[in-house]
Amino acid sequence: MRFDVFRWLLLPALGLFAFDAVAQRGSSKNAPPELPRCAAPVGTVAIDEPAHPWWRDYQLGSPEALIKMMAQRSNCLRVVDRGRGMQMRSGERALADSGELQRGANVGRGQVSAADYVIVPDIVGSDANAGGANVGGAIGGIVGGRFGAALGGLRTKKMEAHTLLTLLDLRTTEQLYVAEGMAQKTDISFGGGGYRGGALAVGGGYADTEIGKVITAAYTRAFIDLVGYMQGMSGNAAATAPVQAYVVTAATDLKRTPSDASGSVRGFKPGDLVYPTGGKEGIWWEVEDENGNPGWVSSAAISPRGQ
Repeated sequence: MRFDVFRWLLLPALGLFAFDAVAQRGSSKNAPPELPRCAAPVGTVAIDEPAHPWWRDYQLGSPEALIKMMAQRSNCLRVVDRGRGMQMRSGERALADSGELQRGANVGRGQVSAADYVIVPDIVGSDANAGGANVGGAIGGIVGGRFGAALGGLRTKKMEAHTLLTLLDLRTTEQLYVAEGMAQKTDISFGGGGYRGGALAVGGGYADTEIGKVITAAYTRAFIDLVGYMQGMSGNAAATAPVQAYVVTAATDLKRTPSDASGSVRGFKPGDLVYPTGGKEGIWWEVEDENGNPGWVSSAAISPRGQ
């Protein structure tokens, strides 16, 4: 099984790249894939590990670090850390709240960047007849096929990886896209300095093992596919998302006009939800209730956080 050569098309007007990520198989050997370079990030993402820790079967590190490095070096994605970075930030916030930090530390609420999307890196089987795929507890994403495969003390005569990068909208939880990347051992030059095309010195066995280099190449292709998709999306995910609900924090009325003297459409109690339409007049906000009834409420009586 061989792969098509990736065709990269430069978009001068945007200063970005568009990628033909559909045809990854063909009649000639691929050159090792190279990371794209974006003039500006196309989105802000968090990266989550898949449910099954498949990388442990190959004595590799989590692919999360690999995808983070691709995002950083390509300048195509902003990454927010929801793992250890968030834990450390919570610790700093606790110190600030307790008064332990120096004056002017400026650590507090409302400073954490929002993630628009989450990316889940995963790996799937690419050969249903993978005869050696179960050796050493390996899953079918890296296969030896009829050539036989083993990890640990033995080497595969043929390796291939089929990787996925699933993109989810964090506001709606909708699965937007699944990017695919495929690579095999014959795509990669292991001689001399080893695999250089898109190779990332992130440790975890990806840069210094054959199977790690094959997986890196496959994830690079998936990343190219993903970036190509995201370049066609709106650049402002927050603006295009469904309107955020606000919580009523104090008993109030839905007014017909933005005035205390106006008649009431209905009453609200704390905990009720309203949906701002964008209309504002002084302290008055135009909203709709959950039945779609429009009216005006004081902005002092509603909050996006329910406080």
